Amino acid sequence: MDCINNHSCIDDRLSSKPDQSQTGPPSSTYAGREVIERDKNEFSLLLDLPEDIQSKIFTYFRARDIARLTQVNSSINNRLKNDDAMPRAWYRRLASSHQTLLKTIVATKDKDELRKWLQRFTKDEALIKSIMNRQASIHFPALFFSTLTKRMYQCKAFKLETKATIPCESSKHYAAFSADGRHLVISCVPKTCTIYGQESDGSWVAKGTISHNNYVRSVTFSANSHYVVTAGMDGEAKIYGKKDNRSWEEKATISHNRWVRSATFSPDSRHVLTCSNDGKAKIYGLMDDGSWEVKAIISHNDGIYLATFSVDSHHVVTASGDGKSKIYGRKDERSWQEEATISHDDWAKSATFSSDGRYVVSVCGNGTAKIYGKKDDGSWEEKAIISHFVSATFSSDNRHVVTTRRNGSAKIHRLDADGSWKEKAIISHNGEVNSATFSPDSRYLMTTSDDGKAIIYGQDKDGSWKEKATISHYLSVCTAKFSADSRHVVTANLDGIAKIYGKKDDGPWEEKASISHKKSVYFATFSPDSRHLITCSHDDTVKIHGLEIDGSWREKAIISLRRGITLATFTVDGRHVVTVSYAGTVKIFGQNSDGSWKEKATISHLGVIRSATLSTDDHLLTIHNAETASITELSLNE
Repeated sequence: MDCINNHSCIDDRLSSKPDQSQTGPPSSTYAGREVIERDKNEFSLLLDLPEDIQSKIFTYFRARDIARLTQVNSSINNRLKNDDAMPRAWYRRLASSHQTLLKTIVATKDKDELRKWLQRFTKDEALIKSIMNRQASIHFPALFFSTLTKRMYQCKAFKLETKATIPCESSKHYAAFSADGRHLVISCVPKTCTIYGQESDGSWVAKGTISHNNYVRSVTFSANSHYVVTAGMDGEAKIYGKKDNRSWEEKATISHNRWVRSATFSPDSRHVLTCSNDGKAKIYGLMDDGSWEVKAIISHNDGIYLATFSVDSHHVVTASGDGKSKIYGRKDERSWQEEATISHDDWAKSATFSSDGRYVVSVCGNGTAKIYGKKDDGSWEEKAIISHFVSATFSSDNRHVVTTRRNGSAKIHRLDADGSWKEKAIISHNGEVNSATFSPDSRYLMTTSDDGKAIIYGQDKDGSWKEKATISHYLSVCTAKFSADSRHVVTANLDGIAKIYGKKDDGPWEEKASISHKKSVYFATFSPDSRHLITCSHDDTVKIHGLEIDGSWREKAIISLRRGITLATFTVDGRHVVTVSYAGTVKIFGQNSDGSWKEKATISHLGVIRSATLSTDDHLLTIHNAETASITELSLNE
């Protein structure tokens, strides 16, 4: 594939910092930069290698490194024209969870749907064909989204076109898009959910109606977008699936004797888990003929507060008011069996799997947590008891647990080589701890507190944890988040200030920016590629900041809204921000090819917008006080 000449990569300005991630995705034209021919002998060791070996080497380079090579040697420049290293380098910068999301999106859409998505933002049919011809490649998600992202931010203006208007009478509404963005389930009429699907012409049509005898608590799509499950106050959960392209039909009704607290799909979309105040959790499984059958009933002596699957879909854990958490495992395709019961002296309020499914932390009401681990023979055993705490969270590497306590402290425990969990650090605050979050790479932990401080701890090479930075505010910290690359954090505060701290190349953390609003900042988050940040304030503004090549953060745009903010979020490409105000105004701001940000579209609705949801493929659902809901499509303004 001619990645550069076909403009299928993304512009990426160079950085002078050795370990600094790039400010933009990979470039196809290198922003007009001249290729400076250096002596070929300087690169002879690389250029003399077979092309397949060169391509393999390029996969280990960052986008910055590849861009520099193309500038200094025309031979390498020409080689990279037929290599997908640059979009892959850009893709690697995304959080692993976001990479998984992008893979899911392209896997659930067919070729025609993906082609039409690209056609909304480019009329270059040759480019579209060259991308779609690579659909079978394992690198297709990187190629597709790098192309889509570049074309979107090359658009000077977007068109916002209303594709559907839906009657919405209920004040208690639930809505969710499917992972592929092609379906919507919405509860806009009391006790009823309607499934809508997008037609080939872009319109949305009702495909099925799910009826309950009481209010619907939740509606959820399966990960593969083929099924929907509802949880009702009438004691029923209903599974619906696609009958054909024109309609959905009921596949199963799961009945409980009291209201259904939750109904969720397993990550592999082949099982549904429900739990109820009747003390029962039920596992239903998908059969080869498309029907759903009960696989197990988990019984407790009191209501069940939580039931969840492990990431691999092979286990479930429940937490009940009877003081027990139960672990069930899949015995075979037809049955599940109990593998462990975790007993507490008080009600079990939560239970969580580690991401590898080998550990469970169960939390009870008296502030005691128990960690259970899975042995090689499949049985489970108690590994640790941690006392006097409020919450417990695993790190993504499954080797650490952080617990927060009511006395203003947090504790880090680590899994040692002998299988035991040992206390490694105590983090102290002068107020109640509001949150404790591991970084995506599991090397750092950040706690926030009512004392106005956020404290960053880091793991040293010897395995010990030490304080790396303290971020101080005048009032309670509302939220604190790591960037996807674990190199920055942002705190949002009631004092109207958001602070960005960054990790220096030699290890320490330092303040990079202080973002001021006129009123409290209640929300702040990074873009998926860690290059941009939005802050939301009660002063009715959203501010966008971007990371510069020198490591500083600079304000890119201020979005002013009237009467409060209903939604502020990055699009899936991370280069556009969608904002919705209660007053009924939708604004899209986006990054241009020169790095600047500008308003690219605005649309106004009559009346207050009560809620807003953005699909993965840039369709916006807004629910209004005027008893209507609208689906709006984002596309190129020709």
